[in-house]
Amino acid sequence: MFKRPILFILIPLCLIIILVEAYSSVFFIRNHYSKHIDKDMYYKVLIKSQPIESKKTIKYKGEITYYLSGNIWHSTTGDIMIYFSKTDSAHSLNYGDIITTNSPLLEIENRYGSSFDYKKFMQRQRIYDNVFVKSGNWKRVDRNKGNWLIASSRKVKLNLENKLLNSNLGKNESALAIGMLLGDKAYFDQEVIRQFTSAGLTHILCVSGMNVALIIIVIDFLLKLLSMGNYRLIIWRKIIAVIISFAICFIVGLNPSVLRVAIMMSVILLTKYIGRGYDSINSLLVTAFIFLCLDPLILFNWSFQFSFLAVLGILIFGKYLAQIKSMLHWSVKPFASAAGMTISAQLFVMPLIISRFRYFPTYTILANIIIVPFLSIVLVNIILFLIIGDVPLIGTVTETLLNYELLAMQKVITWIDSLPYSNIKF
Repeated sequence: MFKRPILFILIPLCLIIILVEAYSSVFFIRNHYSKHIDKDMYYKVLIKSQPIESKKTIKYKGEITYYLSGNIWHSTTGDIMIYFSKTDSAHSLNYGDIITTNSPLLEIENRYGSSFDYKKFMQRQRIYDNVFVKSGNWKRVDRNKGNWLIASSRKVKLNLENKLLNSNLGKNESALAIGMLLGDKAYFDQEVIRQFTSAGLTHILCVSGMNVALIIIVIDFLLKLLSMGNYRLIIWRKIIAVIISFAICFIVGLNPSVLRVAIMMSVILLTKYIGRGYDSINSLLVTAFIFLCLDPLILFNWSFQFSFLAVLGILIFGKYLAQIKSMLHWSVKPFASAAGMTISAQLFVMPLIISRFRYFPTYTILANIIIVPFLSIVLVNIILFLIIGDVPLIGTVTETLLNYELLAMQKVITWIDSLPYSNIKF
């Protein structure tokens, strides 16, 4: 512990956050809307997410920005979840739109018959109310008022999704490609999600830190071949890897979980070449400390917990993986890295999976060893298709290979799911 003095600050900070959260109903939010809005008051909502559809509703995350008192609009703040009927025209709403409504604010409650504390889960995201908007009880008053960088990112993401959907890939294959690279699960069949969950591979159905790390490993390997191992070019390889990781964050819509991993990896990659006494685990701990200072409630965020533990597992077992890799042929080292990385990550996140979701994917190690090394090839091929898919002949070849790769992945998942006792529920 004395080797990593940041622990003397980080551990007490975590304990303080846990105690404050346990005995305080909310973390203080300055000028929160709950202090101002009464029944039947009109207020403005900034749409902060793309629509999420269920059987009967369309859901958005929104922020209340103004409330009407008398004839004057007053500024306020605070996030809500806002629901529309699927028969409404809310499909046309996009990130950055502003609507007005006087629909009542309803405190979020736990779902009937569920043991999951949904109310606490949402409170830790500083979301305390739902709004169910009836058809005709809202009006769009402005557009394009969100963060321009996020808006541009989401526009790029939507264009890439459309390119995959309009390709010659099968329905399930295009959905799988969109989920793995762009993080949108709206196009998945429930049976596909169930099979991946049974195999312990749901982390590849959404853009995750591991997916980003796999892409960077492959690209770093290719750059290493081009530089022929020239030591002077190592730092440039790492800088390019960092730039690519943030570029991926941009095309997936600046997903917070991917941004966190990109920042973690950037700190780890670059601090290795600054001075003496480099310690990758210490760099990770410092990064976590910075995140907690900026947003204390991120400590309870599942994505943050999974990302941190996965990276910690990879770093702790990193030296042993390096020893194993040194004995392998250069041609299989990227696949060995991917397999070793996923096993290391799974060992650390598995206790969290069991405690959170109350099930154990029996063949998760087997599934990850088979799929994750192959996943690195598929992810790079998806990127290649998006870049050169319109080029005659080359694009067709890339698309055909990608289709077969995605089909093969699904068949392996189906086989693993069919094995006896594929998952054990608690």
